[in-house]
Amino acid sequence: MRTVPTPREQLASVLRQSRLDAGYKSHNALARALNVSRPVVSKAESPAQAVPSDAVLKSWAEATGVGLDVLTELAQRASNSSSRWFVKWTHIEARATLIRWFEPLLVPGLIQTENYARAILTWKPESASAEVNLRDRLARQSVLERAELRVVILGTVLNREVGDASVMEEQIEHLLTLGSRPSVTLQVVPDVPQVAGALGGAFAVASEGPTDLAVYTESIVQGGVYTEADLVTRAVRVFDGLRADALPWSQTQDELRKARERWTL
Repeated sequence: MRTVPTPREQLASVLRQSRLDAGYKSHNALARALNVSRPVVSKAESPAQAVPSDAVLKSWAEATGVGLDVLTELAQRASNSSSRWFVKWTHIEARATLIRWFEPLLVPGLIQTENYARAILTWKPESASAEVNLRDRLARQSVLERAELRVVILGTVLNREVGDASVMEEQIEHLLTLGSRPSVTLQVVPDVPQVAGALGGAFAVASEGPTDLAVYTESIVQGGVYTEADLVTRAVRVFDGLRADALPWSQTQDELRKARERWTL
């Protein structure tokens, strides 16, 4: 799967390379030239840290010769591509060894195809930043190369047209492929009255080893990230309840194949 650097990762890479090209072999060396502390330089080159200030970028450009316009554009994209709460989640997600995700409306972003994701992100209110958001979403999918993923989706997700029939066919084929991976557990929970209590919205739980780190909740306006132990425990309990009502992989495969056939007609 293609991994696309996020704007913050691109900025970090440009800052680091410009420092080295200018002959500053260490963070300390450039820090002295900028008259700042070493952590200011090291954090600027870390994609897990906040975007450097305008003053730091200006001094960096003057000291290394890299174009200030290049740094400014990347910084603006990195700042605008995700709100602060979502940046927090992406950092947690990057640490996670296990992610559990429930989605009642759409295929979760971590397992969307590029065409399915583009169809969602180009909706008019969000279209201005669609390509940046698409790159970020595809880049996040690299987590699948190292972490375990458990996904439960409501059955109606397979019948909700996103894009067009060809987009849906491709997406469902992708789900069949991913669900066969040893590190991915994908289950469909039938949309029956008994699970009506689960229709409140999508959420995910990120864990690192035996520790449950945080819960991410999603809405059309803004999501949230919660690290309070009682909320994380509750989210895990809800997810386990959904899995108990979900179909095993063999039956989920059957549902996916039936959906694929419907979209190919």
